[in-house]
Amino acid sequence: MTTLGRTLLLLASGVVVLSGLAGAAYGQVPPGWPNEFPPRPLPARSVNFPPYQIQTLPNGLQVVVVLHHEQPVVSMRLLVRAGSAHDPKGKTGLARMVASLLDQGTTTQSAAELNDAIDFIGGAIGAGASSDLSSVYSLVMKDSFDTGLRVLSDMARRPAFAPEELERQRQQLASSLRVSFEDPDFIANAVIGRLVYGPHPYGLPDSGTPETIAAITRDDIVAFHRTYFVPNNSILAIVGDVRAEEAFSAARRVFGDWERREVRAEKFADPPAPTKRVVIVNKPDAVQTEVRVGHIGIPRNHPDYMALNLAVRILGGEGSNRLHQVLRTQRSLTYGAQADFDTLKESGDIIATTNTRSAATAEVLRLAVDEFFRLQRERVSDRELADAKAYLAGSFPLTIETPNAIAMQVLNVIFYGLPVEQLQTFRERVNAVTVDDIQRVARNYLKPDRLSVVLVGDASAFASQLQGIGFGTFETIDVDKLDLTTVDFKRAAGRSARAFRPAPRVVHASSPAAFRASQQSIIVPEEGARAKDLLARVIAAKGGQDKLQAIRTIVAKQTILNQTPRGPVEAETTTYIEYPRRFRVELKMPGRMFQEGFDGTRAWIKDEQGVKDPPDDVAQEFRGSLDRDIIALLVGASRGVVRVRRLPDVKTATGSVEHVLELSGPQGNPVVLYADPDTLLVTKQTYAAGKDTPLVEESFSDYRAVDGVQVAFLAERRIGEVVVKRRVTDIKLNAAIDSGLFKRPSS
Repeated sequence: MTTLGRTLLLLASGVVVLSGLAGAAYGQVPPGWPNEFPPRPLPARSVNFPPYQIQTLPNGLQVVVVLHHEQPVVSMRLLVRAGSAHDPKGKTGLARMVASLLDQGTTTQSAAELNDAIDFIGGAIGAGASSDLSSVYSLVMKDSFDTGLRVLSDMARRPAFAPEELERQRQQLASSLRVSFEDPDFIANAVIGRLVYGPHPYGLPDSGTPETIAAITRDDIVAFHRTYFVPNNSILAIVGDVRAEEAFSAARRVFGDWERREVRAEKFADPPAPTKRVVIVNKPDAVQTEVRVGHIGIPRNHPDYMALNLAVRILGGEGSNRLHQVLRTQRSLTYGAQADFDTLKESGDIIATTNTRSAATAEVLRLAVDEFFRLQRERVSDRELADAKAYLAGSFPLTIETPNAIAMQVLNVIFYGLPVEQLQTFRERVNAVTVDDIQRVARNYLKPDRLSVVLVGDASAFASQLQGIGFGTFETIDVDKLDLTTVDFKRAAGRSARAFRPAPRVVHASSPAAFRASQQSIIVPEEGARAKDLLARVIAAKGGQDKLQAIRTIVAKQTILNQTPRGPVEAETTTYIEYPRRFRVELKMPGRMFQEGFDGTRAWIKDEQGVKDPPDDVAQEFRGSLDRDIIALLVGASRGVVRVRRLPDVKTATGSVEHVLELSGPQGNPVVLYADPDTLLVTKQTYAAGKDTPLVEESFSDYRAVDGVQVAFLAERRIGEVVVKRRVTDIKLNAAIDSGLFKRPSS
């Protein structure tokens, strides 16, 4: 069979959009085929930073006023120089807890009264905390400027810290932590932070842990607020449609009586020098591995900040991103990869982030480390640097479009001891960086031979491969024994296990009955009830359990558009499915025709060269396609023979939220379904098809009713960089099918 024929057949394998049946193998682009670069960026627009003035009140409060008259809006933000790095020992999460209570009532207004008052004038309020700082803000229309400033003052200076609000926030934080500490992404980020920063408070999670949140008292909250929320430790930014003297006069009137108090300078332990250390967090039920690679960086006010920022963007940021090019575009090992350059007041970090299927973990780690070495030893190209600079300079205007955004920019540069003039010369400073500068900072600050590595996944699937790529020494911690507060990350014997609850383990039972029996101990009652409720609603939206169970056959005709480096390739397919285990696909394209089928036990392929058995990997994929059929999975889950878990809701790129279900049959890897919260129709499914193939993502749209069952007439299937679009032209449910169609044809 030709490469093209095999590629199209595999892409078309079971392409009934109704059921989601889909093969996951893909064709490789032949070497030498042309590559296309994205279009060059448009010329950057001129940027004029609005005029500003700075004054310091007698009590030490710095006040910055930025005049911005494009909208009748005023943004007021108070920044306090204290964040989670200032949390007392054993009380991690205190700064976040304090911030969460600032807009939940003052000594003069309850939480409800405060929110009613701000709603009445069409404003918004809020508060937050990060590693270095805490902040509280108020956003109002111009005619409510004085009211908004007084509300801001009350929240910052006179919070009630009501016991009932404290307990409510504690419960919300605890609930959020229970979800976070079961998320491999969160775990990986938390552990790499501890490795990079060591004993420095930057290495501890801002949100705290269940133990530390439970230990925080109201006295702790009051003491933190009294210590750090003072005028000489704060900066006030007023940005918007006001006159400078009007703003300064209001600030003196509202904040002038705020009592000044001395704030002791905190001394933190220095972060450790970069050290090669590999930590595996063993999560046996995982089918993917979260990968983190990095080390210590530089603080925000470092003179090499801009050059190193651009160097890391070339490594894995917007505008260039070598990691993404190698790991996704060239190797199809992940959906995405990036490197982040985080800079704080005292230090910073450089961390590469990605995930991959378990079997590819070692390969991904090796390639990521190689890119650190390559950036250090090879000069970057003029084009790479130009693209990174174009993105950074071109996106800067978006960060100063609104009064609130301008306030954040101004406060940040003042907080880090930088001149506000840097905002006016941002583009010039970006464009001044040269290729020589990138090479210099890469050699000075990147330490590829001393990278910290965190791998969160099924250790049994990849640990044995690490020796072969130079990481033969590593530490392994079971996820249910992980403790972020200890040096070795291991919880002491007898200590509470609230921080990490083990996720349900995937069980590969030998029969549906055994699998169903194992479910009783896999899903805890709360998860089981939530998962089953969402499952029932998804099934009802699809057409109902009775309708789905009644489907015996499907005959569907579709058009397929496959985007290839040589241009689009169109084909027509007719697919026959007979549940539970038989299918046939006929694919036609100009001058050619291919067929494939599975008779329940044996797969076959027919092309212009005759009838043959498919390669083992293709035959295995045929069987896997049947196991991943959405209708079969939904029906199996409703009967208890397919394991179902509800995962946390996710936010899409457009900002909408989708519900998520994970379905796992006795055989094969889990399939993750994403459902629209309004219609409950499946919008996307993802799965790892096999150990040597990339993740598959298939999206569904244009749902129409066919015999009472909702069918997606449009689908887009992405396997690495291969994208196939499909449209159903005709579909019949429970049509009579000659059983001979599924048998292997004679030659």
